[in-house]
Amino acid sequence: MNTKTTGSKLPPSIWSLAWPTTIANLLLASVGFIQIVMSTKYGSDATAAMTVSQRIFFLLQSALFGLSAGASAIIARHFGANEQHKAGQAFQSAMLISFIISLLLATLCFIYAEHFTHWFGMDEKTEQMAISFIKWICLFSPIYSLNIIIAGSLRASGDAMHPLLLAIMSSFGNAFGCYAFSTGSFGAPNLGVEGLIIGGVLGSIISLLFYICMWHKNRLILPFPEQSSYRKKTQVLLRIGMPSAVEQTIIQIGFLVFTIAVASYGVEVLAAYGLGLNVLTLLLITSLAFSMSGAVVVGQYLGRKEPEKAYQQGWAAWRICVAFMTFFGLIFFIFNHQIAAMLTTEEIVQSHTALFLVIIAFSMPLIATDFTIGGAIRGAGDTTYPLKVSLITLLLVRIILPFVFIYLQLSFLSLFILTAVDFLIKAVFMVRYFRNRKWQTTTF
Repeated sequence: MNTKTTGSKLPPSIWSLAWPTTIANLLLASVGFIQIVMSTKYGSDATAAMTVSQRIFFLLQSALFGLSAGASAIIARHFGANEQHKAGQAFQSAMLISFIISLLLATLCFIYAEHFTHWFGMDEKTEQMAISFIKWICLFSPIYSLNIIIAGSLRASGDAMHPLLLAIMSSFGNAFGCYAFSTGSFGAPNLGVEGLIIGGVLGSIISLLFYICMWHKNRLILPFPEQSSYRKKTQVLLRIGMPSAVEQTIIQIGFLVFTIAVASYGVEVLAAYGLGLNVLTLLLITSLAFSMSGAVVVGQYLGRKEPEKAYQQGWAAWRICVAFMTFFGLIFFIFNHQIAAMLTTEEIVQSHTALFLVIIAFSMPLIATDFTIGGAIRGAGDTTYPLKVSLITLLLVRIILPFVFIYLQLSFLSLFILTAVDFLIKAVFMVRYFRNRKWQTTTF
């Protein structure tokens, strides 16, 4: 790797971070995709219940994704300034805080699982399945949360290969667990559709234990701190990470409320939305990879006191991501019916899913813009502005308009279109703010 005359390493390129991150995220997201596709063999009610439980899962993890973004901004800035010991302290604090937060959120969710499922207006059988799924997810939530922090923090240091290895261990182990526990294969108990949730944590447990041991033995680029600085690092982490944590929570609350609105159109529409959303998630992974990569590189260049290069790298991440997402959008547009037919055999659900995929196809450049430009802003440590934008879209697009459309008795298609409107608003606001460069003055 090229170096300055001072001997400090230059930040990694966007692509060197993005391709391992893309593969890692695809592998991890594929588990949720496998779960919902395998649930279709148990009927549309099982698919609907799985859709609801996955929304609750993402709600539980949202705060940790936000906290991870804050931790990544701090760690990237320290690595850019050649302060690895401070990065290790920030990582240690992030691990502790993430465990505490995930444990508290999971406990509350477990207690009120029955109340959450009432919001969706499902029949009794579907509701009972959803309650069971949610409670299992709550038990496993801290495990997933710690893996999120580990992967994000390692990428922030410029190491994208260890998170890829973590994803391989987690995804293959989780997929194996899903199959084994849902079918009773390889000596595992036959738990049916519940086995998709219970077995889906096997690989995450193995990878978590492996990487904690690696870190404690100082075999990762992030050093295990000889001297902890919990109070100071926690204060900085909360100041930078909490707005992002709140933002991600708001986004998932918006998705949850929106799913409730979609559920009012019936189980078939809800199942189609769940299937389409899981396909979309696989595509969001590409944008998320460039968002993470751009955030790391922007943060490291700011740590090196090179704001102009940070600005250029933000646009570089955007250009590559738009090209990728536009390509995938064309595939969705051309093959929407074929993709839907691969997901389910129920014709009504197929038709609704195909419509959702067409709408998503036109949203791809907007998604790329929101993710990459927003990621660059967060990578600079400015997490307050994206929070404000998310509040606007939550109230307007995810809460007010859906129920206005329902009151006006508009087609469920109008709700699907709101997904594109959400990304349009975010893309416009993010680009405008990025161009004025106020994010370059963020300090911590």
